[in-house]
Amino acid sequence: MAKTLSMDLRVRVIAAVEGGLSRHAAAERFGIGVATAVRWLPTWHEAGATAAKPRGGDRHSARIEAFGAVILAAVDRQVDITLVELAALLEREHGEQFAPSTIWRFLDRRDLTFKKTAHASEQARPDVAARREAWFAAQPDLDPERLVFIDETGASTKMARLRGRAPRGERCRAPVPHGHWKTTTFIGALRLSGMTAPMVLDGAMNGAAFLAYVEQVLVPTLQPGDIVVMDNLPAHKPAAVRTAIARAGATLLYLPPYSPDFNLLRSTAPKGRLRQAEGPAAHGRSAHRRRTLGRHPRRPARLLASRVRELLHRRWVRAGMTGFCSSRPWGARNKLAEWETKPVL
Repeated sequence: MAKTLSMDLRVRVIAAVEGGLSRHAAAERFGIGVATAVRWLPTWHEAGATAAKPRGGDRHSARIEAFGAVILAAVDRQVDITLVELAALLEREHGEQFAPSTIWRFLDRRDLTFKKTAHASEQARPDVAARREAWFAAQPDLDPERLVFIDETGASTKMARLRGRAPRGERCRAPVPHGHWKTTTFIGALRLSGMTAPMVLDGAMNGAAFLAYVEQVLVPTLQPGDIVVMDNLPAHKPAAVRTAIARAGATLLYLPPYSPDFNLLRSTAPKGRLRQAEGPAAHGRSAHRRRTLGRHPRRPARLLASRVRELLHRRWVRAGMTGFCSSRPWGARNKLAEWETKPVL
């Protein structure tokens, strides 16, 4: 891109033309293009301006900005609408074509980011809503120092990438497990001091496996007066589970139905907790975080404890009803984010 010519040169060219010299002659005298001299004069006559116009930036937003109300209304009606669907809507109803990237920039200028939306529709049922509200109302009576949240997650060999890149006209071949799927389950507990009672199960979680986890792994870490909180899942409900926890002097509380968002372990655990299962996919920022945490082996526990303490004391009520989300850019987040995105598998 050519450099912006100096203000002094612009003034001298305009003065020469105003003094009777033709634009072509002025351009030749001062060593500039004829088209440049031709463009400068109308700006001078219309606005009396000799300064260069702003360069760069977004010069094409005006067209899509005219449909801003339509786009925002569509997003408000359907929060999970895609960029392609928005482009199709504008073409169908208004006869205007926009690339999905143009619509993305429009939404990005308004800080409308794409997030996970799925939650159980059963939460709107009167009976479920009443139980969720009762749980929410009882939270102030719970001692954060005594809370122990239980949750599990799994990885399967079916979690292989389905697409790859290859030259046009050639097949993309990549080996993936086939025919015999294998599942690995990780289960652990979270208390104010950090993670505790971790266990990896070679297979899927069921009632017998969960009971074995409670009796052999969880109970030895419990203290009298602890409050164990877990999801309302059938695998968590063998009668012997409550008996084993009660023998340790602890209390068992089940979350309301369809309310995994009330489990603080799920809110605190990293969104990318299965990232390591992707194998070669764990590159870039995630790999950098693993290297950083590897150099400071004691940091994760301290960060996790600080994170839990912040959630419990500052945003505990908000956690009860909505869970947590953040639209802050990576660079603006505090050091706690380093643990938030660290895989736990």
